[in-house]
Amino acid sequence: MRLLLWPDDDGDDATDQTVLVWEQDGSLGGFIIYSLRPWAEGCIERPVPFIEGWFVRKDLRLCGVGRALVAAVEDRARADGFNEVGSNVAVANRASLAAHRRLGFEPTERVQYFRKNLRLDEIRVVVTVEAFSGSRSDLLPLFALADDSPTEINGYFELGEVLVAWRAQQVIGHIQLIAAGTDWEIKSVAVLEKQRGQGIGVALVHAALERAFSAGAGRVVVATATADIDNLRFYQRLGFRMDRMERDVFGIERGYPILEVDGIRIRDRLWFSIRAEDRRLPGAAAETR
Repeated sequence: MRLLLWPDDDGDDATDQTVLVWEQDGSLGGFIIYSLRPWAEGCIERPVPFIEGWFVRKDLRLCGVGRALVAAVEDRARADGFNEVGSNVAVANRASLAAHRRLGFEPTERVQYFRKNLRLDEIRVVVTVEAFSGSRSDLLPLFALADDSPTEINGYFELGEVLVAWRAQQVIGHIQLIAAGTDWEIKSVAVLEKQRGQGIGVALVHAALERAFSAGAGRVVVATATADIDNLRFYQRLGFRMDRMERDVFGIERGYPILEVDGIRIRDRLWFSIRAEDRRLPGAAAETR
């Protein structure tokens, strides 16, 4: 459970932290870790009990387990004479933000942390986007990142054209285009997890739009799950406009497992489209850094 919460966790417990667990019939369903910090942003007391980590097993969420764990920390803090408990949440973690509010936590200060890699110029390598002419089977791991249904992937992964992003002789992303008259569809797009956040997805979409519109496409369409907030934001930032919604697309009859994003069940699909005059991308470019 710690690795689900902190993938890079080394397993070492800090000596000044207390771990409480929720257990039923010999099975652990969640944990909460708290410590006594000398001070904490937004808190009045010094020192102050502070929640360092909080996790509930997926099948037990929204069942009161998380509330019970927080209540246990609050009871201990109150018994020790404290009047407040602190906690923090990543700004992008909407589920945890909502959970804290439901349990009575009040937002205080909002801090954005920054870092600068002093070795970035030494490791930066040009990313090139180009047409893929090899075996599509080699790209199946990327297609699987974009679509959770092997059944659906098998039905379309050989269709249309595929562009790939290369870095240091390695394929790190792809985008698939399928033409249907004057409409071209972005059917699949993915970037390797460790390569995300570097503009590679934008470069792939940019290259796909250049390819489609230069071939005479009237518009380019793309669909994504209504629950995938990051994708909804991504396409709209690139100038795509929302067209329509399809209900109950992501079901077991089409090979999809039951999935959630930020606590939202994945069921429906939103379609977006963009025309040449709508684009917000800069001028044509085949490379990015």
